Amino acid sequence: MSLRWPEIVPPRAALAFAAGVVALAVAPWVLGLSPYSHNLVTLAFLMVSGALAWNWMGGFVGQVSFGHAAMFGLGGFVAARVLLAAPELPAPLAWIAGGLVAGLFALGAHPTLRLRGPYFSIATIGVGEAARLVFTYWEDFTGGSSGLSLPIDSDMKYRLYWWGLGLMALVAAASFLIRRSTLGLQLLAIKADVDAAADVGVSATFYQDLVFCLSGAVVGVSGGLWASYFSFIEPNDMFGFDRSIGFVLMTVIGGVGTVFGPVLGAIVFVLLRQFLLASYPQLYLGLYGLLLIFIILFEPLGLTGLLLRLSRPLRRWADRPAAAPSP
Repeated sequence: MSLRWPEIVPPRAALAFAAGVVALAVAPWVLGLSPYSHNLVTLAFLMVSGALAWNWMGGFVGQVSFGHAAMFGLGGFVAARVLLAAPELPAPLAWIAGGLVAGLFALGAHPTLRLRGPYFSIATIGVGEAARLVFTYWEDFTGGSSGLSLPIDSDMKYRLYWWGLGLMALVAAASFLIRRSTLGLQLLAIKADVDAAADVGVSATFYQDLVFCLSGAVVGVSGGLWASYFSFIEPNDMFGFDRSIGFVLMTVIGGVGTVFGPVLGAIVFVLLRQFLLASYPQLYLGLYGLLLIFIILFEPLGLTGLLLRLSRPLRRWADRPAAAPSP
């Protein structure tokens, strides 16, 4: 049975989403954000986009990837090279080029999709680390340990707030549509049982390739915007294992497999990362590890599960029958 458009996207949800995007779009003028806050929110938009895209693979399909830094870094370096080779080219075209190359790279990792569970995760660690080493020594492309520098454009850095917001809005809408569509049901069937999904005609190979490609492409576009934002990138940062761990943490903190949980997780991650890097630069990854263990043990759905648990008493209170009037 096919779903009609109002069933996939309820009008109230669409209006609320549009209102939220508009509010964020005018926030820099209405609230008068400081440069620090403006930059922090821009970074949050980019990380939200990456976390949502990672969730398509790790949450909807159930294939936990520790190699998405490869697509993030590749998208960033391809976009940077395009901008350096053709400075007159509009930056969005360079970002899209980086995303397309990252998506094709994700398709090249097709053999790893034959694995499931921890075996797939271990394979993606190998892919990510191999990519980091290859691109670190490919100095003609990445500049090696010296990295690449882009022309500093303060106006572009300021405008990236709205480019990041647009990307986040598109990816969030895509997450909602995927989850509520027939494709989302097929992905959940693959996540639950690959063999059973195949028995009812769901091609696990095709849909995993499709989602991995789309996820890698979006993460690659995020990497391209990241390169334009910082005007300097180097392989160990863009392809680093902690980058891949970051995508996993953002989604787990917010709620793996939920539609908008990664949004909450990415916001908390960015704010917490800024604080920990400033206060405990040598310990922040270890503290993230403790946070991850705590969430897995006590609240597998992360912040989304916590909010749902806290809302139950309120819903029960709201739904309780009214007391009968006294005579």
